[in-house]
Amino acid sequence: MKNLYLPITVDHIARVEGKGGVEILIGDEGVKEVKLNIIEGPRFFEAITLGKKLDEALAIYPRICSFCSAAHKLTAVEAAEKAVGFTPREEIQKLREVLYIGDMIESHALHLYLLVLPDYLGYSSPLKMVEEYKKELETALKLKNVGSWIMDVLGARAIHQENVVLGGFGKLPGKETLEKMKEELKSILPLAEYTFELFAKLEQYSEVEGPITHLAVKPREDVYGIYGDYIKASDGEEFPSEKYKEFIREFVVEHSFAKHSHYKGKPFMVGAISRVVNNSDLLYGKARELYESHKDLLRETNPFANNLAQALELVYFTERAIDLIDEVLAKWPIKEKDEVEIKDGFGVSTTEAPRGILVYALEIKDGKVSYTDIITPTAFNLAMMEEHVRMMAEKHYNDDPEKLKLLAEMVVRAYDPCISCSVHVVRL
Repeated sequence: MKNLYLPITVDHIARVEGKGGVEILIGDEGVKEVKLNIIEGPRFFEAITLGKKLDEALAIYPRICSFCSAAHKLTAVEAAEKAVGFTPREEIQKLREVLYIGDMIESHALHLYLLVLPDYLGYSSPLKMVEEYKKELETALKLKNVGSWIMDVLGARAIHQENVVLGGFGKLPGKETLEKMKEELKSILPLAEYTFELFAKLEQYSEVEGPITHLAVKPREDVYGIYGDYIKASDGEEFPSEKYKEFIREFVVEHSFAKHSHYKGKPFMVGAISRVVNNSDLLYGKARELYESHKDLLRETNPFANNLAQALELVYFTERAIDLIDEVLAKWPIKEKDEVEIKDGFGVSTTEAPRGILVYALEIKDGKVSYTDIITPTAFNLAMMEEHVRMMAEKHYNDDPEKLKLLAEMVVRAYDPCISCSVHVVRL
């Protein structure tokens, strides 16, 4: 008689961006199969920009996602500038990093408070937390609003930013606005520290403990950051961004519209905890103090540590943005952009989006895009994510199915996936 398998299915993982599900098959001998079914429709952002003028394509890329549109815009622009052989002035790079940090602050705050925290407090929705956890929700909104305002000021809109252009910015805010931005950042620093202390108290499930290889961008400067020209792995490997395909292989899986990725033939992880694992020695300020006092909780062996790592980054990137604004103001006034000569070329940019490494590879011919490859953090994470859901299922397959469903979703939410971003089609 054939073994009969009981399917435990989550048709739609709640409180993540995009549409995906979990399918766990359980038989007499335990867990037979685990699948993360990414059922978001194919996205054609790469294909539809082929043959378009470079400035038109750069206006399209940030529309891949509203959660991390600034990350897409800034990474695409840097890839284009590399392709044509242009390097922006230092102060322009610093202001772009502040814009990127606005995205980081908003995204981390929304993920931690509205997507993750309800699980730990026993709520199915953050809306149901209002009466008992008003302080936490007010903290989330304050952090989110400051991050969004930074993107609005420097990007000319809170989502799908247009103000970043080849060579710099279309328009710069005045000195007074940057001073105000610095004060707003100072006002949320205590809220970021509160967030870290709150998430340091939450459980990190031992069921998913195990070896993880972490990849992160190696920062250009000698400080923890977003931009870099090399990718660093926790196994000691470092390689230039341009060689990402030599070390990372994307491949199709039958149950997902999104591809999976392997590093040296095995699943790997990217994200806040991967940045901390690889670059913790570059932290400074209050974030450094918190890291040193809580490093036992920021474990490289547990995906749930990603939540605490994001909380640590709220502190760090708030401090970092304040410092960057001071450095820009010290050179004020500055020119908003320089002219860029559009030449044929190929460029790769790897940056740290809120969810991990974001890759943009662009080839420019005759002023138009002739090739694009975009790989997002969630596409990098899916294979490892699926493995961790399996580990959780193997520990709880005899429990109440509803408990297993919740735990499986919590594993996925710890990665902070952006499912819509993960599905990409290069050729029509």
